[in-house]
Formats: sequence, C-alpha cells, structure tokens
Amino acid sequence: MSWSGWGPYMPPGFETIWGWRVAAAVFLTALGAMTMLLSAFYEARRIRGIATRYGMIAGWVFIIAALAFFVIDLGVPSRAGNIIFIGWPNGRLAESWMAWGVMFLGGMFLWGLIYLGSTFIKALQKPILLNILYYLIMINAVLATVYTAYLFAAAGGKSFWWNGSLPLLWLSSGLGYGAAFMLLLGRFVKLERGSDIAKLRHFIHELGWIDLLAVIFEAFAWALFLSVAYANHVETRIPLTHLLFQTYAPYFWGFVVTLGIAIPLLLEIAFMRRDPLGKFAAFAVPVIFLAVMIGGYTLRYIVVATAYYYSPFTPLVNAASQWGPWWS
Repeated sequence: MSWSGWGPYMPPGFETIWGWRVAAAVFLTALGAMTMLLSAFYEARRIRGIATRYGMIAGWVFIIAALAFFVIDLGVPSRAGNIIFIGWPNGRLAESWMAWGVMFLGGMFLWGLIYLGSTFIKALQKPILLNILYYLIMINAVLATVYTAYLFAAAGGKSFWWNGSLPLLWLSSGLGYGAAFMLLLGRFVKLERGSDIAKLRHFIHELGWIDLLAVIFEAFAWALFLSVAYANHVETRIPLTHLLFQTYAPYFWGFVVTLGIAIPLLLEIAFMRRDPLGKFAAFAVPVIFLAVMIGGYTLRYIVVATAYYYSPFTPLVNAASQWGPWWS
C-alpha cells in the first residue's frame, strides 16, 4: 500500500482528472463555509466574542484557500472567470454547476470581506446591516457546501456520483468540520476576556451537541449513500466493492469510519458528561478536531478517487440507472 499526492494509491492506467487538489478544495469549502455559518449563527444570537470573530475570519481564509486549490486545479486563473461568463454570448449565463460554484464561493469571499470591514468601518456596524449579513452568510454557506454534490452528478460518465444522497453527506460532514473547529476555538480562545463562565460553558456545550449530531447524521448519510450507490446502477457496484472491501477499504474503514466518525462520536458522548472547561475537555477537544479533520479530508478524497477507479462503459453495456439523480 502506498500513497500518491495527498491521497491513496491510484493504480497505473487509471487517470484521476479530479484528484487530491479538488478533494482539498471541496474539503476546505465545507470547513470554511460551515465555520462561517456557525460564527454567523452565534453572532446573530448575540453570543459573540473572540471565538466567533476568529471563527469568521478563519472560515474566510479557508474559503480563499479552497478557491486557490480550484484555480490551481484549473491550471489557468483566467478560466475561473470564463466559467461564469462562457455562456454569455449565447444568453446562457451561469448555467453549469461549475459556474454556480464560482459564484457561491465568490459570495462567501465577499460576505467575509464585508464582515472584516465591519470591524473597522462604523457605518457597517449597524445591527440591521449585520443581521442581514449573518443570514446571507448562513444561506450562502449551505449552498457553497452542497453545490459540489450536484457538480459531481453533472460530470457524466461516473455512475458512482449519480447519488441523490450526496448533498446530505456533504452537508452533515461539513457541519461536523465547522463545529469541531468552533469547539476548539470555544475551549481555548473562549468568547471574550472576562466573559461569564456560565455563558462560556453553555457555548462550548452547545457546540459539542452540534458536533455530536453532525457526526450521527454523517453516519446516517454514509449508510444512505452506500445503499443508493448499490441500487443506483449496475456499474456502480465495481467501485463500491473497491471502496468497501478492496483498494480503498483501509482508508474508508480506518480513516473515515473509525477516525472520522467512531472516535469523535465516543469522545463527544463522554464530553457531554464532563465539565466543558475541565481537563478531559482540554484533551478531548483537540483529539476530536484532529480526527474530524483527517477523516473529513479522506472522505472527500475517496468519494472523488473511487469514481475514477472504474470508468463506466455504458455504451457497451445494456444497463440503466435504477435510481439516478433526483434533480435531473
């Protein structure tokens, strides 16, 4: 077993057009968008301070990094702009999921920039303007997180991605990334200097619940994704076998299921019964964060790479989709 780039081994002759760079971009998009969503969620509830401010700025930086990986994968920076406007001469503006993706990520970049500006410009600090900004961030964050699920389904020839549950898997796992990161900030950066300890405990405890529920829903989403993949198309069963039992099985069962789901789930359950500011939390929170981050990137990578392991040859096979994309 060996590694190639930032992902599992890809056998010779199987070209991965979308590889670790796209996986990193998709992972950073989910991490950045959900971190910004949770920061906006708490600031809209007047639970704000150093943790939520750092969370918003960090999420914005993650979005910039995601954009950078997408541009690197495209090879030429100007292609990102062309993706949006390529259909303009024929009256088809932003008709592809790649175009929508550029706009969703561009929106997250813009809202983050405005938030950053609000810390210096008094005119942007009006409560009504900030509330509008928070809700725009939360809506845009969901769209930015799930759009790649539709993008994968639109990339024809990969029956492994013809799965209507992929947006749920993307959203639930992404929420887990954002909650784990905010939990780390809440435990070690706190809300604000001299803030009420009871308020801080409630903040960390609530984030723990959000992360716990996100991990549970991620496990459910995986079960749904695998069930739909098996029933979806006869050709999907070949990459599915490599995911569950052969080439990618160690990464799926080891990194995604054990490290990314089981360990955070057990630690979160124990965390719920302990003092959020105690010694156990000081140990558990960093472990939860690292486990969720490593499992999260591996999740994105194997969903990308497994689809390329076996290239469908539908024109040569009398096979029809049993449960194709419900958005088609």
